[in-house]
Amino acid sequence: MPSFTYTILRTRKLLSGIRLSIHPEKGVIVKAPFWLPEIAIRQFVEEKKDWIEGHLRRIKKPEVLIKQYQEGEKHLYFGAEYALVILETNIPLRTEAKINGEDLHISIFDGHTGEKRSAEIREAILRLYLETGIGVITEKVNYYANRLGVDYTRIDIKKVSSIWGSCSATNRLCFNRKLIMAPHEVVNYVIIHEVCHMRERNHSSHFWALVAQFDPLYRDHRRWLHRNHLLLSI
Repeated sequence: MPSFTYTILRTRKLLSGIRLSIHPEKGVIVKAPFWLPEIAIRQFVEEKKDWIEGHLRRIKKPEVLIKQYQEGEKHLYFGAEYALVILETNIPLRTEAKINGEDLHISIFDGHTGEKRSAEIREAILRLYLETGIGVITEKVNYYANRLGVDYTRIDIKKVSSIWGSCSATNRLCFNRKLIMAPHEVVNYVIIHEVCHMRERNHSSHFWALVAQFDPLYRDHRRWLHRNHLLLSI
């Protein structure tokens, strides 16, 4: 019996055999044709058990950073770190966040304590990021869309778990709000990726060649997201 669990993904696409992949967050993924008996899949995994276990030992799973929302804590905004400065007031106004130099100032009612205080700070930071980040991302989209000669219908920034960006059939662009914490060159890559989809609706070699015209280091930037996405937390 293997010492690990694995996920089986069935596909109706033509496969020459079983495909195996190991991901730091998703674990062991076994992709197999829909018609293949499960006993054959189990036998395959058993044969590869030693290799899989060795590979899993070498993988270092990134640590999830849990924010405490305390004085001096560092928060990312487009790749730069800002230290949290908490300014208390005895007036019960809405909690506000503002970037001031190298600091992230939080004005908060001193009557908020415990979980309520943390929630107020988090929501204030999120509001700031969304309100200012949409402008930065829109400017970047406009730049690359103009260079490609394409038009979009709308830009949204949302909380999504599994994708960094998407482009609909109507050229509506959607971006993961976590991108607001990523370095500018990484954000540029995601934007270039989605803007290029307005020209190439696939991930063909033509598509990637088009991406490379605007971001020759796109592989590095894509790899950065895979390795550091857990750092992008508010």
